[in-house]
Amino acid sequence: MNLQKLKKNFRFRLFAIFTVITALITALFTGLLVNHDIASYRLQAAEKAHLLASLLANTIRLPLYAEDRQTLEHVARETVRKPGVVHVVIANQEGTVLVDLVKQNVEDPGTVTSVTVSVTSGSMADSAESALTGDGTGEANPIGSVRLYLNSEDLPKKIRDTIIFTSTLALIFWLSVLALSFLALKKATRSFNALMQGVEHIRQGDYSVRIAIQSNDEPEQAAMAINDLATTLQNRELENRRLQSELLNAMKIEVREERKLLMAKLIQTNRMTSLGLLVSSMAHEINNPNGAIRLAAQYLNKAWKDAVPVLEGVAREEGDFSLGGIPLSMAGEEVIRSGENIIRNTGRIEAVIRNLRSYSLGERNELRPDMDVNMVINDALAVIRAHGRHGNLEIAVELADDLPLVNGNRHQMEQVIINLLLNAIQAMPGESGTINLTTARDGRAEEVLISVRDEGVGILPENQERLYEPFFSTRIDDGGSGLGLYISNFIITEHQGKLEVLSSPGVGSTFTIRLPVPQSAG
Repeated sequence: MNLQKLKKNFRFRLFAIFTVITALITALFTGLLVNHDIASYRLQAAEKAHLLASLLANTIRLPLYAEDRQTLEHVARETVRKPGVVHVVIANQEGTVLVDLVKQNVEDPGTVTSVTVSVTSGSMADSAESALTGDGTGEANPIGSVRLYLNSEDLPKKIRDTIIFTSTLALIFWLSVLALSFLALKKATRSFNALMQGVEHIRQGDYSVRIAIQSNDEPEQAAMAINDLATTLQNRELENRRLQSELLNAMKIEVREERKLLMAKLIQTNRMTSLGLLVSSMAHEINNPNGAIRLAAQYLNKAWKDAVPVLEGVAREEGDFSLGGIPLSMAGEEVIRSGENIIRNTGRIEAVIRNLRSYSLGERNELRPDMDVNMVINDALAVIRAHGRHGNLEIAVELADDLPLVNGNRHQMEQVIINLLLNAIQAMPGESGTINLTTARDGRAEEVLISVRDEGVGILPENQERLYEPFFSTRIDDGGSGLGLYISNFIITEHQGKLEVLSSPGVGSTFTIRLPVPQSAG
C-alpha cells in the first residue's frame, strides 16, 4: 500500500526519472573514459614496440645487407634481453628468415604487440665498386624487414586498475549528484506539496487555510489563485450566514442606518456570487499562457529582423518572391506589425485581468470625489467581455470627452453598469443585435448621464412600476434573482442620483443613470 502511494508521489517520480537518466549518462561517460585509457595503453605499447624495432632496423642495416647471420643473431639477442621483448624475426628482401629468436612463450597472446619495420639501405652505395670509390649515389632501397613482438604483461593489470578506479570515481560522482539533486528536487517540489495540502483542506471545507507564498513562480501563482478562491468562499459563507439573520432584523426594524449596512453587505455578496469565483480562477489560467504568448511574439520579432537581410539578399539574387501569399517587400512590415499586435493585445489581456482583480479585491464602500465615469465604464466593459457570453451581440460605446469628475465609489458603480449590461444582453432575442452605451453631460441640470439602450423584448407597463422591488424579476424561471435592479437603484440613490427607465414592449429599453456634478467641478 505504501509502495503504491510512493509511486503516485510527484517528488518520487521526478527523483526516479533523474536517477535513471544520471545513471545512464554516468555509465556512458565511464565506458568512454575506460575505452580511451585502454586505447592509450595499447597505443603506448605499440609506440614502444615500433621504437625498439626501428632501433634494431637501424643497427642491422650493414649486417643484413651482407647477410651476416652471426652479427644479426648477436644484435637480435641483445634486443631480446630488453624488458618486454619476447620474439625477434629478421628477414631479407626475398622474405628468407635469417634470424628467428624467441625469448619465452607467452601465455596470453592478447598482451603481445607485434610491429614490422622495413630495413632500407639508407645512404649506402649501390655496388662494391662505388663503395670503394666513395662516389656512390644510391637511393634508400629496402633490404629486409624486422618483426618485433613486445609482451605488455602489465597491460591487463593497468586495464583492471583503470576500470576499478574509473568506476569508483563514477559511482562517487553519481551518488553525489543524486544527493544534490534530491535536495534540489525537495526544495523545488516543496511548493507543490504545500499547494496540494491547501487544495485538500479546501476540498474538505476548511476555507480558513492559506498557502504560504515564498516566490513568484507558476506554483506560487497557482497558490495565490487558490488563496483568493478560499478567501472568496470563506467571505461568501460568512456573509451569507450574517445576512440571513441581519436581513430578518432589517425587515422588522426600518432603520435607515441598519438598512444601509445590510445593503452594503448584500452588494458585496452579490458581487462575490457573480464574479468572485471567476476572477480567482481565471487570473492564473490566463496570465501564464498570456505571458508565454508575449515572449514568443518578442522572439519571433527578433528572429524576423535577423532573417530580413538574408531574405532581401535572396530576393536581389533570385527576384522577388512571396511569403504567406504576400510579396517579400510587403511581408516584412506585415510580419513586424502582426508581432506588435500580438504584444499589444497580450498587454490588453493583462490589463483586463488586473482590472478584474482590482474589482474583486478593492475597497468598495467609501465615496470619493474623483470618480471618472468613463474609466468606470471601461472597467465594467472589461469584466463583461471577459465573461464572454454575449454571442453575436455588439456593444457600441460612445463616451463624452468633457465629463467632470463626480462623487462616487467606482467599484459600486462598476457593479451597476455590469447589472444593466447583463440585463440588456439577456433581453436581446437570439443573442444578436446592438447595445448602445453612452455618456454625456447635461449642462442645464449639472448632471452626468450614463445610458444603456437595447433592442430587446422590452418591459410591460404593469411591470415597470415594480422594477426596483427586491426579489421581483420577470426571469425567475430562468435563474433571475430579482436583486440586480434593486441593488443598482439603491447604489444610485446613495450617490444622490437617479435611475430612470424608458421601455416599449417589442422595441427595447433604455436605462439612464443621472449623477450630480459637484459644485467645485463647475
